[in-house]
Amino acid sequence: MNEQKSIENFIEQYPKQNTKKSYRAGVYSFIDSIFGDIRSGRIATKEEQDKYEELSARYFTEERNHLEDLVRFINNMNGTPPATTKLKVVATKEWLNYNDIELSQKDLRTLRKRMPKAKGGWTAEEDFDIEVLKKVLAHTDEKGRALILTLASSGMRIGETLCIKLEDVDLSKKPTEIIVRGLHTKNGETRVAFISSEAKEAVEEWLKIRTDYLKAAVNKNNGLVEKAEAKPKSESDDRLFPFSDAVVRELWSRALSKAGLSAKDNATGRLKYRVHGLRKFFRSQLALTCPVDVVECLLGHEGYLTQAYRRYTKKQMGEYYMKSEHHVTIMGSGDIREIQDSLQDTQAAVKGYKDLISEQAVETAELREKFERMEGKLEAMKKREAAREPYDDKMTELMKRLIDNPEIKELIKKELEETKNKKP
Repeated sequence: MNEQKSIENFIEQYPKQNTKKSYRAGVYSFIDSIFGDIRSGRIATKEEQDKYEELSARYFTEERNHLEDLVRFINNMNGTPPATTKLKVVATKEWLNYNDIELSQKDLRTLRKRMPKAKGGWTAEEDFDIEVLKKVLAHTDEKGRALILTLASSGMRIGETLCIKLEDVDLSKKPTEIIVRGLHTKNGETRVAFISSEAKEAVEEWLKIRTDYLKAAVNKNNGLVEKAEAKPKSESDDRLFPFSDAVVRELWSRALSKAGLSAKDNATGRLKYRVHGLRKFFRSQLALTCPVDVVECLLGHEGYLTQAYRRYTKKQMGEYYMKSEHHVTIMGSGDIREIQDSLQDTQAAVKGYKDLISEQAVETAELREKFERMEGKLEAMKKREAAREPYDDKMTELMKRLIDNPEIKELIKKELEETKNKKP
């Protein structure tokens, strides 16, 4: 087979480990559907990988109806979750294209009609809550505790978290800040993430033993490398969590089993409590008190990143995160949450009392002003009344003197007589 057209060279085109893993599995499954199952286990051995390369070369030397092969592949996956089926078909189409096999638009329309219509997975997953996570954490070591608390309090994807380098973590900032590089994100955009105070403490404890862990892992891995069952590991691995997603699956499965939470879905056989559910936990918990666009931005959801970065500075997003951090705090979170909630209730009550007092103060000031105005008017009336009394006394005295005057009396009498005589 042309070395440039090998499966591994095809896989190496993609920078993200999750994509490499998914596409390799998709191509292997397609070859299994054509030539029969090659793998004896879930992960292909070195000999089995070589066999896949051999069969890949053979496939492109034969006269094949590629559309029929793909349709048969889809039919063989009947009963497989729709998302898995779609991913494997996409991987196979990309592999065919890499080998200069390009399907026509008519063929692509035929494939779309044969693809499962449902979306998402089939596993009936359980939602995480604080008590469940406490049970899981009780059965983890330093690396497991640091990883799980980081995932639960940051909302990062597992693939993103396993690619975080030590230089991208700033433990000196509050909250602890992590730069998630676009090279490893789903949408290719770099963003900032935060972790809780308890996650920071767990990471600090993990860093104390990380070097010893890495040395032990390298020594253990050397034996597998000699058997061609693994790739070499390096003590200079500069990732915060220098291990694979297979290690994550193992530590997660073991912790669930010890905690009595390892129930599986009857239809798919997958664990009901899955590690990627920590991302949903973060989303639902932080959004209780944090602006939704900030939460979605921290999750790295496309469409919110630009919007949130325009509205908020990194400092402001960190402040919002700290105000809601207690919702994604696990160990000892009961007391912290009660205190935080009680404090928020108290602050709201105090604000209500302050507002009420302010309103009453305004009303009191208005009443005082009205009272003062009324007092002024009353005082003015008293002054006018006091000024009018001497005037009334003088008028009374003058009228009395006029009436008592003989001449006036005579004049009045005369007027009265004339008036009386004029009447008919």
